[in-house]
Amino acid sequence: MTSSLDAGNPLQQGSGAGLSDDSQIDVATSVIDTIIWQIQTGPAPSLPVDPVVPEGQDPSLTEDALEAAFALLSSQVAPPALEPAFKLPAKQDGQLRVGLLVPLTGPYAALGDEIRRGAEMALFQATNKNVQVLFLDTMGGEKAADAALTGVENNVDIFIGPLFTPAVLAARSVAAQHQIPMLLLSNNRAVVAPDSWLLGYLPEQQLDGLLGHAVGLGKSKFAIIAQDAAFGQRLLAHATSRLDDFGLQPEAVRILSDAEVTDENSLKQAIREFSRYQPPAPDELPADSPFDAVIFAGDPEFALRTAPLLAYYDVGPDRALFLGNALWNQAQLLNEPSLQGGIFAIRPSQFDAKFITSWQAIWRQTPGELSRLGFDALALVAALSKQDAGPTLSPAGYWAQKLVTNKGFQGYSGAFRLLPDGSNVRAFELRQIRNGQSKIIKAAPDKI
Repeated sequence: MTSSLDAGNPLQQGSGAGLSDDSQIDVATSVIDTIIWQIQTGPAPSLPVDPVVPEGQDPSLTEDALEAAFALLSSQVAPPALEPAFKLPAKQDGQLRVGLLVPLTGPYAALGDEIRRGAEMALFQATNKNVQVLFLDTMGGEKAADAALTGVENNVDIFIGPLFTPAVLAARSVAAQHQIPMLLLSNNRAVVAPDSWLLGYLPEQQLDGLLGHAVGLGKSKFAIIAQDAAFGQRLLAHATSRLDDFGLQPEAVRILSDAEVTDENSLKQAIREFSRYQPPAPDELPADSPFDAVIFAGDPEFALRTAPLLAYYDVGPDRALFLGNALWNQAQLLNEPSLQGGIFAIRPSQFDAKFITSWQAIWRQTPGELSRLGFDALALVAALSKQDAGPTLSPAGYWAQKLVTNKGFQGYSGAFRLLPDGSNVRAFELRQIRNGQSKIIKAAPDKI
């Protein structure tokens, strides 16, 4: 535990929220776009000493690491016999104690710092002044069980976090034993469970919005090109299932290995076969595209490698609608000629200006994606804890009654609703790439 904040003590709040080194927030903003969806399914690798904006997938997030993390889901994690670092005084009547499980040290400390700042900003603005936040350092997952046990021994009422899948499994083994609910910052549907709700942006739901939009436009001949990695396989499986719900089958599916993607000749051959390319005669126009929509199931680097060749073999975005993902919302992809006209789903942006203004009034830097999740999570539990609870409910039952509601919630991360099984439903906006920018083509709904 690095610090605790009491909403009733402004001086203590101020000291906890002090300006950290600019380098930490710079790291968060430089890596967030390429690892936010994959960070849940692999352990925390080391960041470079002098980070730069990555051109695609974080190379340290290897296939083996991702598969190993998913393998953890099939085994049970035994609660460790650990001693807490220290113990705080007993809570006062009516006081809410929240344990924030985030990486505060180690290679992903910058991401944890961003979440921490978001939670602190929510604490500053909360009308409930009986909220106390304990910052519990997971070190990216390595110390998640220790951190959760420290929270248990200090009588936390609810946990926010962790971020990584292995950290979720380790911390939940402790929290579940003590019936302490969790608001997970993960976006990995594989870790859903009752009384531990996902707050992350689920890529499957984003794909649902894209497919619904494409079908509404009259698209019916879908092809899927997928990266042979955990993230790509996850999107491929969901796309196939969702198309079946529409009464459609993919016209073509091609899974590309890393070896094929990195070898130019192999990639050209694979894309030529996938696109069913037939060179036209000198006096003929190219044949019609066999597909009217192409789903890219992979990371940004995968799109940058495959899209230009699809266009070369006459299946470009002028002949088929390219469907990507939120990771496309970065400069290199927005400026890629072969992706112009492509669309992707992303969290709503209608409240960005207000959030950024409030954020920069405190810290000046531009907030990253995780800051909104940190804010919304803390603001949500602070607001709900002011309401009366049923006297016969367990701690987890108390929170389930308040969090699982048909009305849902509206936050800086958009409208969302938590489900009984631990999953969520979120609102997303659809954007199209045009002239190096992304433009909203379908606004997110205000309610779920």
